[in-house]
Amino acid sequence: MPHKKLPSADIRPRYSKGQISVFGINSVYPRPPWITAWWSAAFPGFGHMYIGKYLLGILLIVWELIVNNQCHLNMAIALSFLGRFEEATAQLDQNWALLYVAVYAFSIWDSYRSSVEMIKHHALSEIEDAPVTPSDVSFFDITILDKKHPWLGLVWSFLSPGLGQLYSGSIVVGTFILAWWIYICYKAEAVRTWLYSFLGDFSNAAEIVNWQWFLFLPSMFTFAIYHAYTSVNENNTLFDIEQIRYLRMRAGQLEHQIASDYDTVQVIATFDHSPFVEMVIHDIEKLGVPAHHIVALPLENLDPGAHIIDSIHRVDGRSLLDGAMLGASFFSVLGAIYGFEMYWGPIIWGLVGLFGGFLLGLLLELALNKKKLKLFSTAKSEVILEITCKIALKDHLITTLKTRKAQGYVIMPPR
Repeated sequence: MPHKKLPSADIRPRYSKGQISVFGINSVYPRPPWITAWWSAAFPGFGHMYIGKYLLGILLIVWELIVNNQCHLNMAIALSFLGRFEEATAQLDQNWALLYVAVYAFSIWDSYRSSVEMIKHHALSEIEDAPVTPSDVSFFDITILDKKHPWLGLVWSFLSPGLGQLYSGSIVVGTFILAWWIYICYKAEAVRTWLYSFLGDFSNAAEIVNWQWFLFLPSMFTFAIYHAYTSVNENNTLFDIEQIRYLRMRAGQLEHQIASDYDTVQVIATFDHSPFVEMVIHDIEKLGVPAHHIVALPLENLDPGAHIIDSIHRVDGRSLLDGAMLGASFFSVLGAIYGFEMYWGPIIWGLVGLFGGFLLGLLLELALNKKKLKLFSTAKSEVILEITCKIALKDHLITTLKTRKAQGYVIMPPR
């Protein structure tokens, strides 16, 4: 966040930080280009959705489902990994396969390029310090930018891809992911395959499953989980950015110098970024404290270390789940492919690959990351609130701070 005089909120920004609408929440957030390229390689369209280019991402996903099925590419890939090269060649429709190559390469290249451009755009939007409207109300829906738990988005998408996106506030994206997950599960006979696998009837599980459609599922499943997690992270960061800007604008508009005397007391309190910050300012003003006696400013974060799991209190935008989820997507596909030839079948081996790849990717991240690591991110003070009021209001003020979830407070001694 830049330290500069902030522009008026009614000035249209040249470089937008984000948009909240009835269709969902989207933001320009810097993402590692190589991770974006990986998701595009795993499934064309995923890389674009990862960085918020949802329209192009949806178009590429639809293209992948159509062209991949027409050329039987998934079947050819599976047979190739199993060493059945002649069968793989016979399965592949060369006319459609030749159409596939150019768009697949474009998807990887363009997602990487777009990710680099978004990093530049994000830097320019921070310099300009463009305002963000934190809510949108329409006849169809009410969309509010608020703080959510990243791990909860992950859990909902684990139970059913798309639910995590709906939890994060992305209505259109969540609906799309949920719809194509249901459709592909139906085409692949995945539900019955899952049922037979967990009943121990592995021979029937391998017989009824449709290889071509089933091999879409591992990449889709892992991406939906990861995307829900990162979407909540981005929305939490956008909330912090918007509130930081508001607090700095408010502090800059205070016109009077605070003067303390023997009849006043000064209280300093700390808060997390949340709606409670703005609510407590309003509550304190209702107690009779003048607005220019209430100064609220964001604290600078001095702990840039990575965390394995982000939380509602702490979002660094680069948790160690990046590598872990890449490993999960890769090895779940391998597990599903080789599961067709092995006793436990594609479901069980796909899950083994999912969790095994997750742990392997996490271990590699831990080995490569030299910073101080923690399993979970801890709560931290993000906003400092300084109030000067009459001594008679002190008890009411402290009660208000506790009600609005202040992390702590101190009463300054007379000076």
